[in-house]
Amino acid sequence: MKSLFQVNGAPFFSIGGQTNNSSTYHAEAMRQAFKGIEVMGMNTIAAPVYWELLEPRKNEYCFEQIDMILEEAEARKLKVILLWFGSWKNGASHYIPQWMKREKETYRVCKNKSGMDTAILSPLCKKNMEKDAEAFERFVRHVREKNANGTVLALQVENEPGHLGTPRDYSETANQVFESLIPEELFQWIRTLREGSVYDCVSEHNCEEWKNWQMTFGFHAPEIFSAYYVCKYIERIAERGKSIYDIPMYVNVWVRETSNRIAGIDYPSGGGTSLVLDLWKAFAPHIDCIAPDVYFESYEIYNEICSIYKRADNLLYIPESKANGNNGRHLLRMIEKHELSSVHCFAIDSIFDGKGIIKEECLDYKDTISVLLAMKPLIEKYHGTGRIYAVAQYEGMDSQFIDFGDYYGRVYYLNCISDEAYIHLDPSHNEEEYISQIAKGLIIYEGNGSFYLAGGGYKLVLIKKTSLEEMSDILVSYKQIAARNISYIKVEEGYFDEENRFKVTKKRNGDESDMGLWVEPDIGVLHAEL
Repeated sequence: MKSLFQVNGAPFFSIGGQTNNSSTYHAEAMRQAFKGIEVMGMNTIAAPVYWELLEPRKNEYCFEQIDMILEEAEARKLKVILLWFGSWKNGASHYIPQWMKREKETYRVCKNKSGMDTAILSPLCKKNMEKDAEAFERFVRHVREKNANGTVLALQVENEPGHLGTPRDYSETANQVFESLIPEELFQWIRTLREGSVYDCVSEHNCEEWKNWQMTFGFHAPEIFSAYYVCKYIERIAERGKSIYDIPMYVNVWVRETSNRIAGIDYPSGGGTSLVLDLWKAFAPHIDCIAPDVYFESYEIYNEICSIYKRADNLLYIPESKANGNNGRHLLRMIEKHELSSVHCFAIDSIFDGKGIIKEECLDYKDTISVLLAMKPLIEKYHGTGRIYAVAQYEGMDSQFIDFGDYYGRVYYLNCISDEAYIHLDPSHNEEEYISQIAKGLIIYEGNGSFYLAGGGYKLVLIKKTSLEEMSDILVSYKQIAARNISYIKVEEGYFDEENRFKVTKKRNGDESDMGLWVEPDIGVLHAEL
């Protein structure tokens, strides 16, 4: 498995939840988040570290918040990803220290087109960059000292960086830079381009003439200008951190595939969006992954974004998403289609209602989490091999066909089956709640007739791919006879233990194996050999 995260030198599929933005000031505030992690059964918590708490007075550092997060997580045997809320959080600079906010002459903020100050540190101010890098280095050094047991998986460098409210910095200094020739390293890089989104922005694709920003990039010049300087700023911070501790570091992105796609209005201008992803990958070598935050209900948009960020030089990791049913089905498909390497949902402390009960819309997502947890060892083993298949029922779908190579598979969604024989499961799973649920799950085919299934609301009926003549002879029979005569060596319910060994809890035979292989979240994993 290609994985951003590792535990004891082995790939680790992180299934986690991120706290709300201001939920990690003290242990009491985090209790609800830990409760959410526990109820969902997740293995990782993502928690912000605030620059304003790390450096409450200039050049004086306090690590109490970091220690609290690690101690609380270790007590619960959870892995941790620490999010550095430094210069940027959601396209603004709200979590910088109070003393820094007061020293505007030293630590300059961006100005908008009207010349008004914003609440965003300017990426062109070197003092901003070096002060953030210095604080981040202290943060990383402390993490290294505290992480002997490997609790911390990775660090997020900033949060959805860029400028929200303006496409670029319009200060006098920034205007002078914008009107000057683009930096030589950038000029030499675009000369090598022959395709890609940045190349498409180069005016008339003339990459051989050294010009200023506007003449080089035309309409998208303000965003590309911001992206270059935000990228270089964060690269400097990551470089300082990596020199202390070589732990995975990534940057998350507020994606541009939303609303009218106007930089600085619909999303922060300068982040690692699809428009400038090539640039970020070229000029931020110390950032291990650029990760999209994906909140879309639409499968088409969700898939589009994941297809952009899954590339040879960038693993697909979704650090923020919704804890709802649609997102759960989407991410199962992303594991199959785009080798999703880990996923977290946002606001894990908000999955409960006012009475402390998990919200209805989060229950469906909880079932998806149970599928991921049950199949985690196999996901890690077969990630990227083409042996992982998603079951995901959307509106208007009654079944799906899967070609496993030497078997054809038909996945029947229980809520769409009209034949009573096909619906039959076992005496403990025949109630309406099992029959009526929306189907979702994972199927992993090891080869040689060995299948693993998890999820719920579906059955898998298999037919050996021999010859058309032989397959026709089998299927011309009444369908019940064909389905009842699938030749199983064994069908077993079970789970994977801490050593990733499959432990059998129940053997199926007779009626419970007739008419296809079925699963429900409470049975764990189903293993069948044909």
